[in-house]
Amino acid sequence: MHYVRLLRPPKIHRPVAGGGLVVSLLFTVTTDLGDSFLCPEDGSIDLIVSVVSSGTGPVDPAVTVLQGQRYQWKTGMRVLDAKVKLRPGLERDMVDCRVGIYPAQQQPRATSAPPGALHVGQVLPWRADLGAGVIMPAAFDLAKGVCAPVSVRTLSLGPGYLSRDSSTSSVNLNLYFEEDIGESIARHIWDAGVITSAYLADVCSSPKSVRQLFPIDQGSFNVLELGSGVGILGITIASILPRVAAAQGRTLKDTRVLLTDLEEAEERARSNITKNEFTLALNPIHSTSVTMEYENLDWDEGCNGHFGPLAANTRWDLVVLSDCTYNVDSLPALVGTLSALHDAKERHCHSRADGHAKSSVLLATKPRHSSEEALFELLKDQSWAYRVVKDIPVAKIGEEDEVVQIYILEKGSNDV
Repeated sequence: MHYVRLLRPPKIHRPVAGGGLVVSLLFTVTTDLGDSFLCPEDGSIDLIVSVVSSGTGPVDPAVTVLQGQRYQWKTGMRVLDAKVKLRPGLERDMVDCRVGIYPAQQQPRATSAPPGALHVGQVLPWRADLGAGVIMPAAFDLAKGVCAPVSVRTLSLGPGYLSRDSSTSSVNLNLYFEEDIGESIARHIWDAGVITSAYLADVCSSPKSVRQLFPIDQGSFNVLELGSGVGILGITIASILPRVAAAQGRTLKDTRVLLTDLEEAEERARSNITKNEFTLALNPIHSTSVTMEYENLDWDEGCNGHFGPLAANTRWDLVVLSDCTYNVDSLPALVGTLSALHDAKERHCHSRADGHAKSSVLLATKPRHSSEEALFELLKDQSWAYRVVKDIPVAKIGEEDEVVQIYILEKGSNDV
């Protein structure tokens, strides 16, 4: 995959006295780690810059602050410096909207998905019509002519999530994720998080596949995410859990999804929880059944059994993580944290005379180098069993395909 990434906050200015306003954009199209740039096989790809939503409601083409404008990203480019002309007669404080940057060939698959949304079906090879690879669009908000210091990604899960009757709802569930603007790879969405979120949303229609990943036997199912970053995986799971439960004949009550990461991820993760809580509140079964929360968790402390009150005081049914194995130096602390969470679960079980604990972990990774194999030796050393649930090919425009691997790790009674 590739990503449109803003390199600095867009600015509105008037280049000629008495002339019209212009939005200056500087962005790139790169991989999740920023280690290579988009090189289209046929030489260029058209990108559209347009208003994707208005501060006052749906976009009205007759009065929108800018009409869709096309720019070409050509092989060999590293940045694109775009000057986007706004509608004549506008003053800066009249500009309230969200502007998206997205490939011309990736049009919305549903009327309820805004332009610039990435639909889950576009990244899964068994559903995609874009076999050569996709580009994750980006958007930014202008409020009275001032750009917010973050960009926004939109993941469209599809219909069936905002109604009690999933078979009749035609409204797409669109999730929104803020990212930092700039060249840093921190606090950005990465491939395994996107692909795994898409896969989990897709398997909701298959009770057998759903149960393999989310075996819900009671009225609650608590999920802890490690290394959440901006929160795409944990928030997606919180969004689909009521439908996952319904596929197994269950109705959730008092279910918690807790995102955890280092302190520097907290602001963005909390903001994304709040942003998507508002969307999910439109669904009556979400408003009372699933709670999303955030807590800081450093694996160097977690591996010694030191957790915050939210992580420590809940018996977790599933631990999830994605894009967390690329830094080999952190793997011992990661595996130690998983084992410490299992030990805490055992203590919960013993205190309630519930028998032996069984811990399950859903791990998603896009292997980047052979040294990551050290993870599996560490898991074996601490009595974790593991198996691959799904290998998902990831097409890249102009480059060799990659793969996202989804594992289930288990420890305790009835190991894999």
